Order: sequence, then structure tokens, then C-alpha cells
Amino acid sequence: MILERPDWQEKASCRGVPTEIFFPDNPGGQDSVYNKAREFCRQCEVRTQCLAYAMEHETGQRCRYGVFGGLSPRERYALGDGANPVRIRK
Repeated sequence: MILERPDWQEKASCRGVPTEIFFPDNPGGQDSVYNKAREFCRQCEVRTQCLAYAMEHETGQRCRYGVFGGLSPRERYALGDGANPVRIRK
């Protein structure tokens, strides 16, 4: 199955940045490992769309990984789970 990229991803500040910054091999439960990724997210014009995309496609804690919209998996989990996703205003 081939997934198409959403159009907003073309405008993302993280485009072309090494993925390991956003998806570390061993985050160890420490949100501080995501600080470098958050620097890109803070200046990103599509941050809201990115977060909404993650919240829409993630279900349960097991599937959450990496930084989306400037938030760690733990922070996204606190917003809402896949069964009761939080609607992100665009």
C-alpha cells in the first residue's frame, strides 16, 4: 500500500532534516531528547496540520512515536487517545 503525502508536508520546516532528530532510536521516556526537533517545529508554518495529522492517525500509546507538531508522544497522549481524539483547530 502506498500512502500519499499530504500537501502541507511540502511546507514543513523539518523537510530534508535527518529523521533521527524527530524519531530517536532510544528516547528512553525522556521528552528532553526531542528538544532539537522542537526547535524546527516552533518556526514551522504547518505545525497545526502536522499535529492534527498525528492525532488523527495514532491510536493508543503503542503507536505513538517521534515528534509531530512540536509535541512528544507523551504530550500527544495527554491531549487524547485514538478512541477519543482531540480536534485540532486549523
